[in-house]
Amino acid sequence: MDWVETLLEKSCDKTLTKGEVLHSLFHMIEVNENTLNHIETNKTDFGPELEELKQTEIRDLNFHLKYYRSLVNYINSVPENKIIENRT
Repeated sequence: MDWVETLLEKSCDKTLTKGEVLHSLFHMIEVNENTLNHIETNKTDFGPELEELKQTEIRDLNFHLKYYRSLVNYINSVPENKIIENRT
């Protein structure tokens, strides 16, 4: 995931810390979880065409949640000093 390290380095160049990047990802996870919960708990019958769209949206949100969580895990595994070393 070289591009993630590059993103972290650029974030550092713009004064964002590893914690701020993680905070942003946690926010995206929260937004996606809330949206997914809202869609899944809505029991309105919109018919088969919109039900298919609803299922597609649920799959997309689940994909994004997995993606954001994997980024969080990866970023957490990168030591802060490694990010700073790469900048110099």
